[in-house]
Parts: sequence; C-alpha cells; structure tokens
Amino acid sequence: MRTSVCRLVGVVLGLSFTLALASEPVLVQGEENGQGVLRVRNGECFAIVPEHVVGYGLNLFVAAADRTRASAEVENTFGDDIAIIRVHAQGRLDCGTGWTASPGLDARLRSAVAEGKTASIIRVRATGGLESYPVRVHGYDDRYIEVAPLGSDITIFQGVSGSRLLLGGLPAGMVMSVDSELGLIRVYRQDALTHLVARFFDTSGPRQMPAIDQPVEPLIAKAMATARTPIREEPSLWSPVVRWLLVGQSVAITGKVKGLPWLRTEEGYVRVNDMSMR
Repeated sequence: MRTSVCRLVGVVLGLSFTLALASEPVLVQGEENGQGVLRVRNGECFAIVPEHVVGYGLNLFVAAADRTRASAEVENTFGDDIAIIRVHAQGRLDCGTGWTASPGLDARLRSAVAEGKTASIIRVRATGGLESYPVRVHGYDDRYIEVAPLGSDITIFQGVSGSRLLLGGLPAGMVMSVDSELGLIRVYRQDALTHLVARFFDTSGPRQMPAIDQPVEPLIAKAMATARTPIREEPSLWSPVVRWLLVGQSVAITGKVKGLPWLRTEEGYVRVNDMSMR
C-alpha cells in the first residue's frame, strides 16, 4: 500500500462521463468550506449539502469546477446534518439534468467489501478543477458507508464534507465526516439521501407558486441587519430595491413569506439570512 493518497487532478474522459451521471458537483463556501451537488426543482437550482458546512447561511456561495460563482441561501434542513440551499444560478451554472438514486447499491457495496474494490471521492478544488481520491469500502449499514483512503495520510481529506463517493461509475453517497483517529471517512448513502429529500423534490403536483403569490404568515418582531441589506418590493433577488439598510440598522417585521426565506416589512421584503431577530 502506498504511503500517500494518490491524487488525480483534472477531468479525464472517464471522469467526465461519471460526473455527467452524478449531477454537477460544486464547492460550497459557508461557515466551513465543503462540497455539494446541484439538483433541479421546478426549474430552480438547489444544492444538497451537509448542514454543518452552511452553518447559519451567512455569506453563502457555491462555485463550479470552472470557478463560476453564485450566491445561495438556506432553503431547508432535514436532520441527519443534511441541508438544501437555493442557488441563484441565473443561467451561469449547469444545475444538472437529473438525479441518480443509485438502485442496487446494497449489492454493489457487498461486492466492494468482499472483493476489495476501489471507489473514488470527487471534489471541486478551491482553485478550480476537480480532484479524485481513491478509497476502499470498509463497511456499511442502511444509512452510512465507511471508507478508508488507499494510504496512511487521511489529513488530506479534511474539508471534503459534501464530496461525492462514486462506486462502479455511479454515485454511492455524500461524505459527511472524517475520523482521523480511526482513519475512516463516513458517507451518507445515496439511496438514503434520495429518500430523505424526496418530498422536497417531488414535483408531480402543480408548479411552485411564483414568489409574488406566496402567502405571508403574520410575524410581529424587530430585526437588525447583519449585512448591507436591500429592502425589495417583492420577495425576490430580482425585485427593485426600495432602500438599503446598513449593518446594525433595525426594521419592524410584519410577516414571514411562507416557504421562502424572506421577511415582510412595511416598505417591502428583506432576506432572512441578512437579518438577526431581536
């Protein structure tokens, strides 16, 4: 066994084909640096990412392998340290054409453990491009997979939360944590992840209402701006700005837009992520 992890940098033909199946991976810059994978819902772009990476969702950005960046905001959390963020792709990012549920994963994992097959962890580098790290499957249950690097240097895997685990050319899961003492990497299974977020991405019913038509729930409170924040006419990043709030300025809140991360004021709407409730 080699003493260091073999690193394959860049996109080769086989890797390009695999990533096309796995949807678009992105670097996620939140409370921590991590990774995520893009997924479409009702024509909008979202990313599935470990919740500990996004934290409170302040100054949240994603970046593709070609270094194209887009702002994002927390949309929902699901427990098990899984969150979904809304990505303001605006045509700049390829949000992927589908989502692979990875059927037959149990059989592939059983074979990988028995035969010592190699899998790969894929991530987007902060400087652009992709990295692939070979790993070996050590064990699994109905929710998690444990893998270990092909080498003794597991420190190279710090900061890979949200990276994709590929097994046999198909997505097998999302990296959640690294245990340096045991030398193991914990991965959330792709089929379990698909099941966890299924209700959010189930769009068999009517299309999501436009933001302007979203009902508003009553909320009487005060909020303070944590960043230079626009008050907009409608709960949308593309709506005209009424005026700007400076950091520390307070505003009266009269409601919360149901299903969207926006608060209503007497003048218009502000983003939840830019405010601190008082």
